[in-house]
Amino acid sequence: MTTATAIARFEVGQTYYGSLACSHGSFPVICTKRTAKCVWFEHATMPEHYPAARATIREGNRYEMANFRRWLIGADQHDTGCDMQFA
Repeated sequence: MTTATAIARFEVGQTYYGSLACSHGSFPVICTKRTAKCVWFEHATMPEHYPAARATIREGNRYEMANFRRWLIGADQHDTGCDMQFA
C-alpha cells in the first residue's frame, strides 16, 4: 500500500529563496501570480532591477521548482521568518 505525500507548492505572496549554480548565496523572490502551469516572481528587495517574470512550474518528488532569471527556485525554500540575505 502506498501513501500519498503532500508536495510543497508555490503560493502567491510567499517569499522563496533562489540560487545560481555559480553563487554561494540565496536571493529572495516573491511569488506574485500563479496558474496551473506557471508562476510569476519578482525580486523581494530590488524589483526595479528584477521585475516580475513568468516561470514554468516543474514538479519534483517533494516540491515544485521553477527557473526565474536563471535562478533555481524551489517551493520548499520559503520564508520562515529568518532575515533575508542581501536585503
